[in-house]
Amino acid sequence: MNNPYNPPLIEKWVSKTFVHAGLIYPSDLRANKICKAFNIEYGHHFGIAGSRMVGNDSFIVTDERLQLPEQHEQFLHELGHILRHDGDQCNMPQMLREYQEWDAELFSMYAAIPFHMIDFGRPHTVHSIMEEFKVTKATAFKRMGDIQQKSYWAERRKHESKRSSPKQFLLKNCSSETQRIMNQLASQLAEKGASYEIKSLL
Repeated sequence: MNNPYNPPLIEKWVSKTFVHAGLIYPSDLRANKICKAFNIEYGHHFGIAGSRMVGNDSFIVTDERLQLPEQHEQFLHELGHILRHDGDQCNMPQMLREYQEWDAELFSMYAAIPFHMIDFGRPHTVHSIMEEFKVTKATAFKRMGDIQQKSYWAERRKHESKRSSPKQFLLKNCSSETQRIMNQLASQLAEKGASYEIKSLL
């Protein structure tokens, strides 16, 4: 995780939204601070998690039976619904409901470990990410893999772009025999009145 990469649009959106809300450091990723920043009511109970928007009011509840890191990630999933989605999932087409769930799950990964909060100037491990961002091992592992995979493909595209770009032909880089033949050809063409600029190759 030493090499920063260009984040995808949703990841940029998460960081931009959090920075605008004043969520800058990992210590800012507490549910009460996030809820205050986005004007959301939050609670937990002995039951399934959920979120709801009624007019201008937003509510999130999480399952208190879960461990704190799991409950935190559950909260972020529901936050994704509040910030990014509209409508009642009970009364929407299945495909739209599945899309919202997929989007909220992706949001929760990026919100749990936001790009702008990662210090790329030092090495990280799964356990250091777990400790710093208070997330589960599965989320830390998934996020590190996501960054490493994107970094790899970005570097590979950059390398392939350099390889495939046309190289300028310079006569001075050729063998002495090639230079002799090219100069001889230039002289012959000049004698016949042809327009040939050999200097541009030197």
